[in-house]
Amino acid sequence: MIYAVILSGGLGLRFWPKSRKNLPKQFLKVIGEKTMIENTVDRISNIIPNDRICIVTNNIYVDKINEILKIKSGNIFKEPLNKETASCIGLAAIKLLKRDFDATMVVLPSDHVIQAQEDFEKAIIKAIDVAQDGDNLVTFGITPTRPESGYGYIEIGDSVEEGVFKVKRFIEKPNIDVAASFLEKGNFLWNSGMFVWRADPRLTKVQW
Repeated sequence: MIYAVILSGGLGLRFWPKSRKNLPKQFLKVIGEKTMIENTVDRISNIIPNDRICIVTNNIYVDKINEILKIKSGNIFKEPLNKETASCIGLAAIKLLKRDFDATMVVLPSDHVIQAQEDFEKAIIKAIDVAQDGDNLVTFGITPTRPESGYGYIEIGDSVEEGVFKVKRFIEKPNIDVAASFLEKGNFLWNSGMFVWRADPRLTKVQW
């Protein structure tokens, strides 16, 4: 089955002073009348039902999530330590495999602003198909509009099918000159931090 895994343990320090440790940006109403995490749940709920939407967070935000969202307690995964994204995804994979050995994970940050809902849904559905066909690990790239040193990048390789490419490499946040060269080359995308894969190959292909 398909599960959404929403990452919501971040402290939101880069959005300071609006975002603070006790109220990071995923719990702020940045656009509209809902918090960013509510918008994330709404965005994916047309594809994945509420009972298969899971939240990964740390202990200090569990009460806040219960206050804001109607998520059953068994779908809130608490990090034992405040670790990086890979560890959060690994925790979710382990939890999901215990209930469903065929689980496919749609991993989403809780603080994205995505207004093209129809395009988002099409991309997610396509990624699920690709992930389940041959146990592929799928990530999402965003066409850059400017040199940006605050984002990671993906260098794309050969085309697999329309809109789907092999990944040559991931590049952590480059300096502004390198980012400008990526923009000129045209085969680099911003790394969105969204992923789709089957939980089982995720654990076997990545070392923790």
